[in-house]
Amino acid sequence: MSKPYNFKEVETQVLKFWEDKDIYQKVKDKNNKGRPFYFLQGPPYTSGKIHIGQAWNNSMKDIALRYKRMKGFDVWDRAGYDMHGLPVSRKVMALNKLKMKEDIEKFGVEKFIKECIKFSTQTAEGMSKDLWRLGVWMDYKHAYLPIKNEFIEAEWFLVKKAEEQNRLYEGEKTMTWCPNCATAMAKHECDYKEVEDDSIFMKFKVKGKKDEYLIIWTTTPWTIMFNLAIMVNPDLDYVKAEVETKAGKEKWIVAKALVGVFIQGVADKKYKLVEEFKGSKLEGVEYEHPWNDKLKFFKELKKKHPKVHTVMLSTEYVDTGSGTGLVHCAPGCGPEDYEIGYRNNIPPFNNLDQHGIFPKEAGKFAGVVARTEDDKFTHELKKDGVLIAITKVKHDYPHCERCNTGVIFRKTKQWFFKVEDLKEEMIKANQDIYWVPQAGKNAFHSWLDNLRDNSITKQRYWGTPVPIWRCDKCKAYEVFGSAHELEQRAGKGKVPDNLHKPWIDKVTFKCKCSSVMKRIPEIIDVWVDAGTTSWSCLYYPQRTDFLERYFPADFILEGKDQIRGWFNLLMVASMIAFKKPSFKAVYMHGMITDVEGKKMSKSLGNIISPYELIDKHGADTLRYYMGETKAGFDMNFSWEEARLRFKNLQVFWNIHNYLLDLTRTYKLKPEKIDIAKTGIEEKYILSRVHSTMKTVGEKHEKCLLHELTPLIGELFLELSRNYIQFVRDKKDKQVVVDTVLECLVNIVKILAPSLPFITEAIYQSLKKEYGLKEEGVHLCEWPAYDDKMINPSIEEEVRVAKEVITLILGKREETGTGVRWPLARAEAFVDNPNALKKTQDLVKKQTNVKKLLINKGKLKVEVDTKLTPSLEQEGFAREITRRIQS
Repeated sequence: MSKPYNFKEVETQVLKFWEDKDIYQKVKDKNNKGRPFYFLQGPPYTSGKIHIGQAWNNSMKDIALRYKRMKGFDVWDRAGYDMHGLPVSRKVMALNKLKMKEDIEKFGVEKFIKECIKFSTQTAEGMSKDLWRLGVWMDYKHAYLPIKNEFIEAEWFLVKKAEEQNRLYEGEKTMTWCPNCATAMAKHECDYKEVEDDSIFMKFKVKGKKDEYLIIWTTTPWTIMFNLAIMVNPDLDYVKAEVETKAGKEKWIVAKALVGVFIQGVADKKYKLVEEFKGSKLEGVEYEHPWNDKLKFFKELKKKHPKVHTVMLSTEYVDTGSGTGLVHCAPGCGPEDYEIGYRNNIPPFNNLDQHGIFPKEAGKFAGVVARTEDDKFTHELKKDGVLIAITKVKHDYPHCERCNTGVIFRKTKQWFFKVEDLKEEMIKANQDIYWVPQAGKNAFHSWLDNLRDNSITKQRYWGTPVPIWRCDKCKAYEVFGSAHELEQRAGKGKVPDNLHKPWIDKVTFKCKCSSVMKRIPEIIDVWVDAGTTSWSCLYYPQRTDFLERYFPADFILEGKDQIRGWFNLLMVASMIAFKKPSFKAVYMHGMITDVEGKKMSKSLGNIISPYELIDKHGADTLRYYMGETKAGFDMNFSWEEARLRFKNLQVFWNIHNYLLDLTRTYKLKPEKIDIAKTGIEEKYILSRVHSTMKTVGEKHEKCLLHELTPLIGELFLELSRNYIQFVRDKKDKQVVVDTVLECLVNIVKILAPSLPFITEAIYQSLKKEYGLKEEGVHLCEWPAYDDKMINPSIEEEVRVAKEVITLILGKREETGTGVRWPLARAEAFVDNPNALKKTQDLVKKQTNVKKLLINKGKLKVEVDTKLTPSLEQEGFAREITRRIQS
């Protein structure tokens, strides 16, 4: 007897077979003269073990790559990892009980960098083993590692390219900033989360006017410290309303559309309209900040920049959707505010330190933590009599994606890539990229349309050092595109073997002004690591042959969150480096949530581990289940759904057991099928197999990866539940063996990319029994379908027959009349009577009905379930015969 399906045994044995026989390398060698196919691996962070999202992501990649290998492509499949940046840095800090950036300095920068190298290297090795356990084949032996000098130089190459194109510049801008990590945050590094905050309505006194006020609303009270202007929309209608307050009558200026909602609703005051005018009339109106006398810097700013504390016009940032129609503007606290300030020569003033703490110049607010201690600002505004109301508001607020801290905005000097002028070229290039789903193309277009210059620097220790050396005296700077270039400038033997901090910082040389040039202290933002992978993966710029053969990437695959992340970074980097996109096709999947659609988190206790799923049901079950989620859509993980796929795998395994048992019981040897001599059951299942082979191949070519396993799963279930059921009493066992073998071998081959373990195990079993040619299923060529086998008419005829069989058997079950009892007649109403007439013998046999009447009509059946003595006698005789034969 054949063995039942034991997934642990199967997957362990298959892994051992692949490793002992070096099957992966044999596939590579077999295809090394094939047509090149460049797959670019999106690098996962080496911050821990793989999570369920990475298991899904890499399984989908593996499906695409195994297909290409079976098609004979020379697949470039170099693995790779993201090893720099905050994810690793924070892990190492936690392991060494370091909380702040300053703690690293006390710990020792050199020691800390060595710990980061050790941690990220060990984690990468562990992740490679875990991905291999999932059946994901990539070149792990030569994985690209950003900590290696060759990778660092690939980034230096990009920075040098940007400098040569006048795209590299240092600027002082308002940046999103994580006060916990003490570093600038790129837009794509922020997660927006719904939070509830205090929002405030307050008044600014119009200069030179008695009891006349401009009313603003803000959700960030701490930014009132940096208020330097108020924005109004020139095209909106505004009013001056006389309001009764405890202090007496005051004139409040608000948008006409919001006067009732705000004054009556929020402020709960009575009012009357005094004047109505367009927002343009308010341009240049000066106002007094309530803390003018408390904070000396306001007067200094006003003296240097006359437009400080005046009303500005803005059509793009002011509307009447909420608030008062007047918008508080702090150019040092947000990109939109910065832009308005820049246009009006108002500086981005913001003197918070790297941890978001106000300095001593902030007077009584010195030592206050921005955002965390908003209540101290609202308390002071109330004390000064300018606070009108506090309301709770739920809104999306950016958080650091690594430490989950709510970000702040801070004025900081950074180095940037100028890319805004490349937007149109990138949008045009996106039109030629193939996206699955199409919605991905549209979303990426929108992202590119709103692209801003990218900051490339971070004020951290663990990362690629910025290749810029600057003279402290004359401020001249030089950019180096490789270690060789640097050595030519600094002197032979001066460049360290490890290009990381702190060793690279020891490299100095004489400036033209006779002073000393030193490297600037910043590191390169980790996004540049990821963005340069399209050529660093190909060992460029150290060598050019791989770039010439493979670039740009034929295929990339990541989650929809990478619209603002890796997809964007790849595009920006390659447009600077090569003036063209770095990828041709994208498959984009969604995110994983729990069964109720909630985001997985430790606090909710709903995180699913891939190791738990593999341990319970195997890697093939994980791949089978997760691979069916529609492209671009989120997956609501369900253990019940996973169990159903596992049961299907048991059915698939049992088909191969059935074939082996039948072959051995009747001592048969496979023969070539003569389709003309087969019955309708064989013609049908062979047509289904070959038509599915054709469809699956077409789906692969269109990168419709999520549609593959549903099609093939339906096919092997049909082979088991229909064909094998149809022929259970067939006398010609030879044709049954030949048919099942033909079907199973082809199903195994087209299912191999999706479910590599069970297909390899079944293939090895069939190879041993029937002498199959190739050493393993993954060394097989993609099977060609036979057009002569495909018969749509027969597929339609049997489809109708199956519907009728199901309905008749349902009627039997309702009345408790088992199939062993023959029935006199049944009547079927179908939309295609002619199709059913050709298969009525099959229907009668499967339902044990003597006579089948066929009529045209809406699908239904009527069954005569009355058992006559002669029918009962026939039923008993049939049962006795069956028992004797078994």
